[in-house]
Formats: sequence, C-alpha cells, structure tokens
Amino acid sequence: MEFSIGSWSFHRLFESGQMNLFAYLESLKYRYHLRHADIWNGMMVSTDDDYIAKLRDALRREEISIACLAVDGAHIWDKDHEVREAHRRLALRYLDIARTLGARMVRIDTGSTTPILTEEQFEFVVTRYREYAKFALENGFVVGPQTHQPPVQIPRTVEKLVASVDSKAFAIVMDVGRWLEDADIGDRMCAQYAKHVHFDSSRTTTMDQLRHQVTLLRQSGYDGCWSLEYRLAAGEYEGVAVDLARLRVAVLESYA
Repeated sequence: MEFSIGSWSFHRLFESGQMNLFAYLESLKYRYHLRHADIWNGMMVSTDDDYIAKLRDALRREEISIACLAVDGAHIWDKDHEVREAHRRLALRYLDIARTLGARMVRIDTGSTTPILTEEQFEFVVTRYREYAKFALENGFVVGPQTHQPPVQIPRTVEKLVASVDSKAFAIVMDVGRWLEDADIGDRMCAQYAKHVHFDSSRTTTMDQLRHQVTLLRQSGYDGCWSLEYRLAAGEYEGVAVDLARLRVAVLESYA
C-alpha cells in the first residue's frame, strides 16, 4: 500500500512563502512518514536543468519517489493555434523532466472549459495524447488527464478517450467522486482506467462513504498510490494529517 499527499494541498503555505517544494518533500518523510510524492508543478519554481538536478538529488536523499507529476499550463486544447503549440513544447519539457526524476505518471489536462468536445477538439486531443503516450511508454511511465476539467468529468468521454488513444501508457488521475454526469456510477465506470487517485474530504464527508469508495476501487483492481488532495480553507498541516489518517484507515480496512 502506497500513500501520498498532493503538494497542491499546501498551496496556501506555498503562496505565503512558508513552504517550498523541498520543504514539502521533508514534510512527506518526517511529518507524515510517506515515501511517495504527488508533485504539482505550481511549486516548481523552474524547469532549468540545474533546478531539476537539485530536485532529483533531494528525492534521492530523502528516498522519495514521484507517484504523479501534475502539470498545469500545458493543457492540450486551446482555440489559439500558437497557444496549443506553446503548450505542446511545455508538455514535452515536463515529460522529459518526468523521465529524469523517475515519475510514474504525468498529468496533462485536455483543456476546454465546456463538457462536450467538438469532433475537431477530440481528434486533436487524441493525437496529442498519442504523442505523449509514445514518449511515456518508451520511458517507463504513463500520462493522461485528471478528472477535474469538464471534458473528462463525463465517464463516457473518459471511456471514449481511453479507447481512442489506445496505449498502455495512457491513463487517468481520478478525482474520486468528481463527475458532472453519472455521478453515482462514475467511479465504478472509470476506476479501471486510473493509475493515480485523489481523495478530497470536501466530497468524501463520512467514513462510510470513504470506505465505500476505497472498496469500489479495490474491487476494480486499482493498485496505484492512494493520494490525498486537501481542499479545505485553513490549517493545511493539521487538516492533511486528519484526512490522511482517515484514508489510511479506510484502505487498511479494505485489505483486512
């Protein structure tokens, strides 16, 4: 069993200057006793080789691996062609960073703020994911979207996207319980496509609900990292500790 905490969980501390990515790694190991990072690139202050080398050294020193590298700013679809090309260049840079750091998954979003992709948008997104998945497959990791943008908050679109990309290196980061359609069956429909999952107590309000979600994932064959994305307003250190304890209990019970 592997657990992690999305570094976005500490974004308020980061924005106030009280945490950086290296302090996040130390918190994972020494405060929460975890060995797997879930890094949001908003905490990466540079993509230069020197900074990435320092990050790689810190990961090795702390004996932490990256379960997921979540990339903002490189989503695939944009109405502006030049923006799409700029995002592709950034995505390729982060895929190379993932290779360097040994990340197991890279999250790159579809783009679009509307739930329904046009045929043009869908085909463009599929083409880009095929390109990224080819690189990922060659370098031992997977790539795909997180179910927090409208196009992939519809389970049937996720199914269609997975079938169309058709690569062992394509998967989703599933935000448990975060669906615009088929909310009661979305987790069950898409768990098989998930290589990383996020739990959020703002959507999982009771232990019974959390147990149900964990059991569903286990029954669907999920064997990835159980990651927490803390979204409440205050007390990030303390709130993360409480939610992580709840998640640990639910997962441990599912193996009993």
